[in-house]
Amino acid sequence: MTDNLLEDALILDGLDDAIAGVSDCGRLIYDYEKVVKIFMARDGMGYEEAEEWVGYNVMGVQPNGAGFIMMSPPS
Repeated sequence: MTDNLLEDALILDGLDDAIAGVSDCGRLIYDYEKVVKIFMARDGMGYEEAEEWVGYNVMGVQPNGAGFIMMSPPS
């Protein structure tokens, strides 16, 4: 799956189970709900705490390199 990645695409450590695929532009696509659930299970966070963690600590690295795409549920 990572054959088509851009050289500087971000691969988020410990979140492989949340990867939904690779975009046409060479970035990994992560499933937001799966990312949150990983932090809940792994770190014992509640849903709101995990959302806050993801918002600050995961989305905060987005400007590095080519970044990644976070797929969120439809509103």
